Amino acid sequence: MREGRVVIVGGGAAGLAAAVSAARSGARVTLLEAGARVGRKILASGNGRCNLSNLGVAPAAYNDPGFVSAVLGEFPCESIRSFFRGLGLLSYADAEGRIYPVTNAANSVLDVLRLECAHLGVEERCGFEVAHVQSEPGSGVLTIFSPDGSWVSADAVIVATGGGASVLADIGHKQTPYTPALVPLVTEQEPIRGLSGVRVRCAASLIDADGQTLATERGELLFRDYGVSGIMVFDLSRAYVERSTLSIDLFPDIELAEMERLLIERHDTLGWRTAGGFFDGMLHTRVAQAVLRAAGASSGDPASTIDATSLAAIVKDFRLGAVGRGEVRQAQVTRGGACVEGFDAATLASDLVSGVFAAGEVLDIDGRCGGFNLHWAWGSGIVAGRGAAAHATGVPA
Repeated sequence: MREGRVVIVGGGAAGLAAAVSAARSGARVTLLEAGARVGRKILASGNGRCNLSNLGVAPAAYNDPGFVSAVLGEFPCESIRSFFRGLGLLSYADAEGRIYPVTNAANSVLDVLRLECAHLGVEERCGFEVAHVQSEPGSGVLTIFSPDGSWVSADAVIVATGGGASVLADIGHKQTPYTPALVPLVTEQEPIRGLSGVRVRCAASLIDADGQTLATERGELLFRDYGVSGIMVFDLSRAYVERSTLSIDLFPDIELAEMERLLIERHDTLGWRTAGGFFDGMLHTRVAQAVLRAAGASSGDPASTIDATSLAAIVKDFRLGAVGRGEVRQAQVTRGGACVEGFDAATLASDLVSGVFAAGEVLDIDGRCGGFNLHWAWGSGIVAGRGAAAHATGVPA
């Protein structure tokens, strides 16, 4: 066994998991981070609670199920929880299957990763921006250069940062352009005037210009000045295409025919109300106003003049033109990065340059909202770390 030097570019979730994995596999590990400290995105994840994983993790939750299958097959949800238990972190699943640390504090996740890295002798070098990686033919040595000319040599390199995509491009890997993923949707604003800040439990579908349903989600939707947000909208945004329409079903547990009967009955018993009070006890007041506007009714009209069948159609299919995705700064993750065709799905080793591996968001992999993307970061980091250590030390994984 030779002393294997593994350098990891990027100190995020994937990079830290890779550092632990490579060091445990016998490599001497150096972690390079362009920022002032490692793991800053971990601290912001899950609204500061760090949604580690999800009980529902499966290949179908990702944009490239075939590529992620090998890593997820070896590291399902319980394996990632076991990995963190080994670091001293306990976790729990909430009612929707999302996994959180029992402390409900993201800093607990970062702390156990950093403590383990220190225990294993991982060297952290923050403020080290990587410009390019150079392979020295015949020697098997890789050299990592910064823009100021400083360098680090290694027997294997793991690129584990979205910003490191250019590093992989420089050595010949094709890139998919970056676009926001898991992001709010910008919609036409007049139909939702006055609704900003209102939350509704509903189902929603994204429909393309030909009337084909692209995706359907269910959960809590948050109206904003510019459109809609919330976890279910983030997941819908992955399917967004130009000229699509958002269809909101405000009562997903009630079929259209039953809704018609319910509103006709309401019409008969509550017809003495004004239109503005017709939905009192059934819909949020501001949502009711938006429904009435869509029906061409005014709040002061007699409720008896409202067509119940038309109202039923609207509450079951409240439509908004989807103008686009939110801004990149609003995105939880980005879609794009190094094309996976250039990597071994089982080891995450580059097919182009021996000794180069990739993990996390640097690859063109993205998943649903709810812990799926962090799960990929941990699992891919562990696999890449193990593979890089085997390459560097000459000891099979």
